[in-house]
Amino acid sequence: MMNGKKILAASGLAVAVTAVSMMSAPASTTAYTLIGGSLGTGQRDFRVWNNFTNSAANNNTTPDAQFPGQTGAVMALWKGVAEWASVPYGGTGAGDPVGGNILGDSGANFDAHFQGTLTANGGTNGNGMSFQANGSGCGGGTLAYMQGPISDGWTIRFCPSITWADGPGTIGGSQFDLQGVACHEYGHALGLGHSGSGGATMFPSIGNGQESARSTTNDDRAGAQAVYGVISGSKPQINGISGTQTIGSAITINGSNFSTSNNEVWFTNSAATGTALKVLGLSSTGGGTQIVVNVPNGAVDGSILVKKNASGNTSLSDVWPFDIGGGGPGGDPPNVTSINPSVSQTGGWTEITISGFGFAGTTDVEFGGVDVLSFNVISGSSIVAEAPPGVQFSTVDVTVTDAEGTSTLPNSLFYSFNLSPNITSVSPDEGPITGGTVVTVSGGNVVGNTGVTFDGVPGTSVQILSQTSARVTTPAGSSAGDVNVAMSGSTGAPSVIADGFTYTSDGAFVPLEPGHPGTGGIIPSLTGTGDLSPGGSGFSLNSFGIQPNASGVMFVSLAQASLPFKGGTLYTFPIALQINVQANFLGLVTIPGVIDVTIPGGSSFVLQQIFGDAGASNGISMTNGLVLQIP
Repeated sequence: MMNGKKILAASGLAVAVTAVSMMSAPASTTAYTLIGGSLGTGQRDFRVWNNFTNSAANNNTTPDAQFPGQTGAVMALWKGVAEWASVPYGGTGAGDPVGGNILGDSGANFDAHFQGTLTANGGTNGNGMSFQANGSGCGGGTLAYMQGPISDGWTIRFCPSITWADGPGTIGGSQFDLQGVACHEYGHALGLGHSGSGGATMFPSIGNGQESARSTTNDDRAGAQAVYGVISGSKPQINGISGTQTIGSAITINGSNFSTSNNEVWFTNSAATGTALKVLGLSSTGGGTQIVVNVPNGAVDGSILVKKNASGNTSLSDVWPFDIGGGGPGGDPPNVTSINPSVSQTGGWTEITISGFGFAGTTDVEFGGVDVLSFNVISGSSIVAEAPPGVQFSTVDVTVTDAEGTSTLPNSLFYSFNLSPNITSVSPDEGPITGGTVVTVSGGNVVGNTGVTFDGVPGTSVQILSQTSARVTTPAGSSAGDVNVAMSGSTGAPSVIADGFTYTSDGAFVPLEPGHPGTGGIIPSLTGTGDLSPGGSGFSLNSFGIQPNASGVMFVSLAQASLPFKGGTLYTFPIALQINVQANFLGLVTIPGVIDVTIPGGSSFVLQQIFGDAGASNGISMTNGLVLQIP
């Protein structure tokens, strides 16, 4: 398999499509395959559950008139489907600036319409796209897969352990093109198998980074035309929409091949059931070139298309983007219809899902006139916000604002009380005995906490990060070892994690003064640095102030003494070990060492060095003593 290539698959089909990868792309030929079945006019809808977890899948926050009401992953997937449109999508095929790609050029009697966003995957035959969080079906290097049967609906799932990116700009080499993979998988939903043509969208493997396969090739188009027929001269076509695109207003759909009577106009339905919101029994004028329709209540940003008084693949028009408010004054203001849950802790941080429509471009969300702690526009019909703190036992309004207006759901959120703290983990769970380690304490609830203690000593700089996690800095510990971590709250008993944090120590180097001076009255100095823990990374002993090139000895004792010795003080008695040492031409000595793993914690060693020095009293100089305290 080529480096960076992964497998694209269709699975669960009446006719299996084998997922393969190849060392190199074959020469381009007419090499499409079919897997049987096709999507009838009642199965031309698609929906998206935007449950993608990595940020790159939703970092495109710039609205596009071709995909009204949507950004991020939803827009990227919509573009992937639009690539299979019968004619350039929205009249121009604009919306995908990469490589000058024109969206929509299958030349087949097929067009798909966007029917909103989901809060679950929609089921095997729900015509939905979503992230497959549990990885089911994603073995063997598979990026994504489609499940059928096709004629009764489908589902497309995108695999985890992959960094999905929504574009439309440059997609990094470690990321995978969400739009390009969606284009491939939707080809399976149309009834196409894998192609043997290396440049085709339906070729069975794809590279990471920007993917040229997001644009269909002649082989892909030939496959779509084989299933749905070459675009018919009698197929209705929309050329544009005029009028004020607001609920209840009349708009004029301009195009061709509309029936004289009994036309249907299909809108994206706010209910997001997968079934379009339909206005029936409409007549056309101008020889089948114009239809006037009032925008129905329940229509939202998305798609509009015409079904003429006929059946089969040639009865549905191409799809035109439809932006509520896009055709005149009034705009597309937000409309808040419900929230869930409707109760928050007094301390805030409760994650609230706001439902409605017109949320694209939201600039502000307030609860009771106070800005929420954070909010994320999931789609044009869903916002997730974190509640700010509020007044206990009060009910407040929920307000959403964008450039086109404001919507308020009055008296919709109730502030109850703070739950008792509940903590279960500390990360990192160890740090130096000196304190100062910044840790995250997590669990079921940290809102309303009144402090975090370590072995009864309060931590500092407590900061709530979410309803379930807080950040705190550890205090200094009294000794190395495990300590309990406790969080107190305004209600209930403290929540305690037994032995939740471990204070560690590298040991200590404790000097014993004084030493004995050498030539010129200079007293040699012995110091230590590094890790004294058994089996640790090691330490270094450093001596200076010694006569250049002097020879000496280092005494090691297991006990600390204070005995007169040749005019100085001997700290190492009884002597357990004697090591010869030699100063260099600068009068320095460096001795590296590691404490063996067999040395018990809590042990200590006493060291002292003595050097020959003809200019000193009694002919020697002595360093200070040095105690090595093993942690």
